[in-house]
Amino acid sequence: MRNEKMYQLRRERGLTQKKVAMAVGITQSAYAMIERGRRYPRKDTMKKLADFFGLTVDELFFDEN
Repeated sequence: MRNEKMYQLRRERGLTQKKVAMAVGITQSAYAMIERGRRYPRKDTMKKLADFFGLTVDELFFDEN
């Protein structure tokens, strides 16, 4: 199941998957798999992504609203 929050935040900011991936230190393919829900990130990567988007880990990965 796609992480809609990550997808929407990235699109709203006009960012590519590659730009987000580079900012948090992962590959574009790894980011794409996380965004599409095909890969679950490690805790440190979750934290970096949450910080990048200005949210908590819970808000980005576990909040269904």
